[in-house]
Amino acid sequence: MSALFPEPPSPALAGNLDAAGRVEVGDALLVQFPSDTACRTSAFKRAATRYGLPVARAREYVALARWFSPDMRARIFADVQVSYSVLREAACDYSRSGMPDHQRWDALRSLIDTAAEQGLRRVTASEYRSAIGSRQIPNQASAMPAEAVVRQLERPDVWQAVVDYIVTDPASRREVLLRLSA
Repeated sequence: MSALFPEPPSPALAGNLDAAGRVEVGDALLVQFPSDTACRTSAFKRAATRYGLPVARAREYVALARWFSPDMRARIFADVQVSYSVLREAACDYSRSGMPDHQRWDALRSLIDTAAEQGLRRVTASEYRSAIGSRQIPNQASAMPAEAVVRQLERPDVWQAVVDYIVTDPASRREVLLRLSA
């Protein structure tokens, strides 16, 4: 590995990181590929592969690293956990709220402050979408047969969502493990 492209800390696990770890990977990629144009090169694709990430996911991590300032990160990764899906929504505005960046950040900061004051552990995507006045994403699993839902666990992003849920709510471990073993 060259000095230009240092070896990632754990390429096999880069897709299974928590939100802070994903932003750190984005930081590392952002140093090497500081522009959107640079993120479209074959060198970026090779770097994403070295981290064990699909190119689209690596670009997403870079977008988050670019969007969240050190002050924002200190707030996000403090006492209240903010899920990766909330961070992605805030940085990329996937729900198409039409709100400017600073208003989306203000909404997220307000949710974090409220959760901390109330002694809550996390901010959920549905809470964030409500705060920015965005449409709620329906539970697609309710319309799927059981076999299709189980097949979804093979997707890395779905499995990561399950892991994130367990990490953010330790009391849920038993429930999730019982459901997975059934």
